[in-house]
Amino acid sequence: MRTSVVWMAVALWVLGIAVLPGAASSKVWIEVEDPANDDTGDGDYTYPTDPNFGDGGQADLTYFKIETVGEVLRFTLAFRDLVDPWSVGNRLTFVAIAIDNGKGGLEELGHGAFARLAAPAEYVIYCGGGVVELTDADGVVLRSKAAARVDVDTDTLVIDVPIDEIGRPGKRWRYTIAAGLQDDYGAGGIGDFRLVNGEAAQWRGGGGDDLAIDPNVYDLVVRTDRKLLKRLAPETGSQSEILGNYSLEENRLVVLPYIKR
Repeated sequence: MRTSVVWMAVALWVLGIAVLPGAASSKVWIEVEDPANDDTGDGDYTYPTDPNFGDGGQADLTYFKIETVGEVLRFTLAFRDLVDPWSVGNRLTFVAIAIDNGKGGLEELGHGAFARLAAPAEYVIYCGGGVVELTDADGVVLRSKAAARVDVDTDTLVIDVPIDEIGRPGKRWRYTIAAGLQDDYGAGGIGDFRLVNGEAAQWRGGGGDDLAIDPNVYDLVVRTDRKLLKRLAPETGSQSEILGNYSLEENRLVVLPYIKR
């Protein structure tokens, strides 16, 4: 019987069918559907005018999932329209995932987001152009084996981070998920959030503020948390109010909400 099993495994291997000693254990921690066409920042953000952006959607999150797969923490994000116009890995989308494990940490999102965090983060995962960067609570870039896979046919981005680099998720972990557009400055690296100005231009979004205090964030993953939303958006509790609640006079950046299990 044992010999038959061995020969069957060999036959499957020859046919190109993987045989694993045991399937990697997996657990879904959070799964959220996000409304489409809400990628308007404070309510009137528009995309740059260059034809490569098409009808937009590169910063329009529609789905988000966190799961552990074996010894990997996997983040799956779906968008309205992912593109790769130059076939060089720059897909125009930039995302940030801040993780608060309850110990306090970074209070402001980096890479030109111009936004603070309601839940200070011990780790932040940035991804732009297929490049992943992991930073710690001081904003220091860590050496990481984190990797991203993009499928423009399904408009899906998957980011894998080894659990031994950031720890295994807990019930009290809080996550902030922000999406915008990538600007790699022609260098092909991770780049930053692309600027949103008052008027849209070829490579700049519109509907923002030219004084560099408005967030360069088009979309968030937001779930109903009445106390949190009342604090961040007291009038409407809406995403657009959250992303519009900045003030030059008070030197106040917007504060991004978190989600939790």
